[in-house]
Amino acid sequence: MPRRFWIGFYVIALCLLVCLLLASLASCINGLITHLWLECIAAVLIPYFVWLSWITLGLLRHTLRGRDIDDNSADRRDTDTVDQTHGAESNPSGYGEWRATALVVLVLVALVALIWTIHRSEMLVLAFIVLFCISAPFGIKLIGPAKCVQIASSTVERRLQNRYRTEVNQLAQVGFKPMFIFGESTSLYRLVLIYPIVLYTIMLLNRETAIVKGSRIVFGYPVLNSTDGKTYVYLMQLGLKFYTRFEDGSILLTKSFGGTAKFGPNVIFQRLCDASIHDVWTEHNNRVQQLEAEGKRADAETGFATFYRIWAEA
Repeated sequence: MPRRFWIGFYVIALCLLVCLLLASLASCINGLITHLWLECIAAVLIPYFVWLSWITLGLLRHTLRGRDIDDNSADRRDTDTVDQTHGAESNPSGYGEWRATALVVLVLVALVALIWTIHRSEMLVLAFIVLFCISAPFGIKLIGPAKCVQIASSTVERRLQNRYRTEVNQLAQVGFKPMFIFGESTSLYRLVLIYPIVLYTIMLLNRETAIVKGSRIVFGYPVLNSTDGKTYVYLMQLGLKFYTRFEDGSILLTKSFGGTAKFGPNVIFQRLCDASIHDVWTEHNNRVQQLEAEGKRADAETGFATFYRIWAEA
């Protein structure tokens, strides 16, 4: 059967299993609250649904990676002719924000529908929506502080290469080379706060690459560096970020996607949405040259520690 059929099948199966898992969890919690101990029997189903959901998610991710490999192979065969006739290639992550927004809406609708199915109470549904809206602005605090690590795993490296192959190939054409895998890890104990469960579910459905190490979940992102060592590029599902640090401590940051994040006082920020990787890089590089003409000197020191300092300061 075609790969598209299996992708749809695994998505439907995963949604069904997650709904059954949440239903079992809700039934168990309701039984504890109302002292209806018979409903707590559903607790024995929770590990079973977790196990099946994890296996189904793995199969879905494996199928998606296989599709990416096939697509990227076709892209490589046609690269020369495309470059000759169409100029700059489009940004593969150009619609990352729309995909993430759609996933947020779908997950919230699924949760509201599940709550309504379990307990037909408008007040309960409204309370859930209000609680989510209140917790969203405090999402970073609910997730907890992220610890940054360099991931040295051939398995993760292969997964990221397959996932971001098109972006890496386009960046290689403008002089970037892979440096390392930058990992952001957070505590799994925060899952009891519910909000991280929703967020991680959305991130995994959005095909972020993650591994579990001990009591922490680590999301990995490729980092590349320009040939002159002045600029780093950080790849993620929403798009990409270009960083250049200057010797006076200021940082030039150029993003290819939107957002409301606040940056440090030493950050010179610019955004170029819905543009090709080539155009975003050209805009960033032109601004670097402009700042250097004004007297700034770009820091050409490279390495994980250097990028971590830039990431933390920005």
